[in-house]
Amino acid sequence: MTTTTAQVPEQTSVGAREDELIEELTGELRATVEEEVTEGGSPARILRLRMPDGTRQVLKLQVEMPGAVDGHDLESFRVKLRQIDKIRADAPALRDVYTEKLREFHGHDWSAYTMPYYPNEDIAAVIRGERSDVAEFFNRFDVTMSLLARRGWSLEEVRSEPGQIAEIHADRLTRRFWLLERHLPREYTERGRLVVNGVPCRHPLEIAELLGQRPELTRHVDATRLHFPAHGDLNTRNVLITGREDGRPTVRIIDPRGTLQPWDLGYDWGKVLFSLTVWDAGLREGFEIDTAGTGSVREVSVHQRGGLYPGYREAARGLVDAIADHEDLAPLVAEDPGWRSRLLLGHGFHLLAEAACRLSDIKKRASTVGSIDLSPIELAGGHYLLGVLFLEDAVAQLEENGEIDPRSHLDLLDL
Repeated sequence: MTTTTAQVPEQTSVGAREDELIEELTGELRATVEEEVTEGGSPARILRLRMPDGTRQVLKLQVEMPGAVDGHDLESFRVKLRQIDKIRADAPALRDVYTEKLREFHGHDWSAYTMPYYPNEDIAAVIRGERSDVAEFFNRFDVTMSLLARRGWSLEEVRSEPGQIAEIHADRLTRRFWLLERHLPREYTERGRLVVNGVPCRHPLEIAELLGQRPELTRHVDATRLHFPAHGDLNTRNVLITGREDGRPTVRIIDPRGTLQPWDLGYDWGKVLFSLTVWDAGLREGFEIDTAGTGSVREVSVHQRGGLYPGYREAARGLVDAIADHEDLAPLVAEDPGWRSRLLLGHGFHLLAEAACRLSDIKKRASTVGSIDLSPIELAGGHYLLGVLFLEDAVAQLEENGEIDPRSHLDLLDL
C-alpha cells in the first residue's frame, strides 16, 4: 500500500491573511509582484517585486500560524532579523556576502522584511540532473566555507558544556513529535519495530530517551567548542551563487537560523549533508513510500521519486573529507575529535526535525517529475522514515564502536 495522498488540513484563514498583508505591503512600497517564490523550505511567503525605479527586491512575510513548530513560527522569524543585524554589526567583513535587509515591517501577528534581489542559483544547482559537476560544487563549497570561517565563525570561540546533543537534537525531536503523531500514519509513529529499507529500526523517541539515559554514548561526540553564530541553517538553498569574479564564484548567504548565541559548526555542516542526501531532491521530486507487514513489525520502503540525483550522492559521500581537508575549517575543529560523528548523528536528527517542518509549511509544491502535487504528508513521511533509518544506524555505530564511520553510514543511500 502506498501512503502519499493524505493532506494536512488547509489553513485558508492564514492564506487570506497573507494575501491581505501582501496587498498592503506592496501598496506601501508602490511595488508590483513579479513572481512568488515557492522553492524555499520555510513557511514564509516570498515574492519578487518590481520597485518604482525599476529595480527588484524580495519581500519575505511570516504570519503567525497555529501549530507551527519552533523554527517555523513567528518568534523564530523575528529572531532571524536580529541575527542578521548581529552578523552585520559584529562580523562586518561578512556584509558584502550576506543578506542585506532593506526594511522591516511588523504587526501583532506578522512580520516582514525586504532585501535586494540578486539573479542567482543555489550552490547545488551544478549537481542536479545532467548538469552534474561535483568538482564545481566543491569549488563553491570551498569559497563559502572560507568566507564563513574567516569572517564569521572564527570571531568567537567558547568552550561547550557536555550534553549538547541531548539538549539540541534529542530535545528538538521530542518537542516536535506531537505534530508527527497527529498527521503521519500511525504505523510510522506508534511504538514498535519499524523496518525501513530492510533495516530494523528503533522508535526515534526510544533513541532520544537512550541518549538522555546513557550520556557516555555521546560524551566523546559532543561539541567541545562553539563559535560565532554566522548562520545555523546552512542548507544548500541558503547559499546563492550570483556570478563569478576573478574566476571564483561570488556568493550571497541568506536566511540564518534565528539564534544569537554561539553555535556548533557540526550543526551547520549537517544541514549541508541533509540537503544532499534527502531534503533538496525530496522537496523537488517527492517520495515513493510503500508499506507492508502487520502486527508489531511494519516494513516500509522509501526513496526519492526518480531516485537521488547522482551528483548529490557523490557530493554527500565526499563532504566529510572535504571539511577535514579544508584549510579554514580543519583548524576550527582541531581540538574537537568527535565532530565527524556529531555531524552524522545530527544529520539523522535534522531529517526527523524537518519532517515536522514539512507539516507546518502550507505552501503548495509540485514535483519536477511529471505534474504531481506533493502533499505535506508525503514530504513529512519521506523525511521521517529516512531520518529513522539514518538515526538508527548512527546510534548503533556509537553503541558498538564509539564513533560513526562516514563511509559505511552513507552506504544507506544505496538501500
